[in-house]
Amino acid sequence: MCGGVVLIVTRWWLAWLLWSVACVMALLGANLSPSWLLAPPSTDPATPQHLGLVTQPVQNYTSFTPSFLQDQSSGGPAEWSAWRSVRERPRASLGLWLRCTVMGSEPRTSLHCGVYVTAVPDLPSAQVVALVGVVSATVVTAVSCLAICSSACLRLISGRNWFTIIGTMQATAGAMCLAGVAAFPMGWDSPRVQNQCGADAGVYYPSSCTVGWATYLTLAASIGLLLCTCLSSFAAKSTTTEDVAEEINKGNNVVCLI
Repeated sequence: MCGGVVLIVTRWWLAWLLWSVACVMALLGANLSPSWLLAPPSTDPATPQHLGLVTQPVQNYTSFTPSFLQDQSSGGPAEWSAWRSVRERPRASLGLWLRCTVMGSEPRTSLHCGVYVTAVPDLPSAQVVALVGVVSATVVTAVSCLAICSSACLRLISGRNWFTIIGTMQATAGAMCLAGVAAFPMGWDSPRVQNQCGADAGVYYPSSCTVGWATYLTLAASIGLLLCTCLSSFAAKSTTTEDVAEEINKGNNVVCLI
């Protein structure tokens, strides 16, 4: 399988591989998600507001609720229903190249998602930087996972430690991810974001919008990639231990120390 070269698999090598795969999956999820910036829940102007929540009539709700749970002074179950109604309403969102829009009116609304980028000029320059940074980091991280698999057999390339080269690749990918996350809010002053979040939205200020989970996932992946750089060093050391040397001296072509 390794062309006569000894195959070495250790705990640190396996942890490095699995952590790198997790980072790839996280970046893929962030790339394919429109949930980088979330608009406030869709509301119906015709509905009354109570304590800052947009409520909807709840018919025959109290008849199914015990009396000790009803609070007539504050709305009781109806207030909880209104809170859940707001939480469950679809929210428009904006991603690096995908977006979701709420269509229809209450009570029948639906979320329609799709690609809104057809050409680079359609995006603000900051968002282009974020898109290029995150996509490039995803590609580099995917390549590094394949390289980690090869490192079980191959440990030197042109006299340089293959583990160190892979770790440098992952550190570069992590830096590109951080740059993408930092650049994305710089495009919040664009007309598209202001239409979704409010006219006062600006650089690093989303107005009524909130930062979506995809942004945090990308940030976590970038930190994970920096951690992978440390794991590469431990993985390299784990292949040169005395236990590995003993297994090689026994004539084993496959060394598995997990």
